[in-house]
Amino acid sequence: MNLIVDIGNTRTKYAVFDEGDWVESGLGLPEVYDLATTYRKSGKEVNLILSSTGAISAEVRERLREVSTFFCEVSSEIPLPIRLGYDTPKTLGVDRIAGCVGGAYLFPGRELLVIDSGTAITYDFVSADGEFRGGNISPGLGIRFRALNEFTASLPLVKCSMEHGYVGKNTHDAILNGVMNGILFEVRGYIDELLRNNPHAAVIITGGGSEYLRKTLKRTVFFEDKLVITGLNRILEYQKTVNYT
Repeated sequence: MNLIVDIGNTRTKYAVFDEGDWVESGLGLPEVYDLATTYRKSGKEVNLILSSTGAISAEVRERLREVSTFFCEVSSEIPLPIRLGYDTPKTLGVDRIAGCVGGAYLFPGRELLVIDSGTAITYDFVSADGEFRGGNISPGLGIRFRALNEFTASLPLVKCSMEHGYVGKNTHDAILNGVMNGILFEVRGYIDELLRNNPHAAVIITGGGSEYLRKTLKRTVFFEDKLVITGLNRILEYQKTVNYT
């Protein structure tokens, strides 16, 4: 079985795949140790891939090695199922890499736009022959609301809401409409530009902020909540092939 471990800034997520199928997922590093130990005791191999957006301790890394049969850690320097056509690959976030690998796996042979809406919104492009061509990074919902509050003298902090309009009749609604519609128009612009040049391209949207886009986008796009862990599982499978042959 494959164990995907994603250590973020505030929490650790994990997912289990067996023969390519998602089995379960959860939260917590102690839970990862217990789960891996249980599988090992039952006689199963535990192929573990570690993804981290920040620095992790040598102790954590070593503990994960100990509880796994096969271990690898995601970075731009390991062999990947896609090519990285990026000027500074060492600065490329592992979540962006994994999202593009997942997209290329789900839509092989198609040009891709992968949109990940989280703390930041990333727009990443993959060619039909599997090359990461680069992308852009934009502030996410929370950052935009906080910036208007923190960098102005009198604008209030407004919370995200799916219930908003087009023209605000008061300051609260003006901020809410401006941020929510601003992101929607931005995403639509990227999609329109891609499809104008390549009408057969695929657009995949993921991330915690994608729920708003799911409710408002009136076009053919694909929403995949498990895109990053799908990509991490694909990278793990590729690593097993590279290291076992």
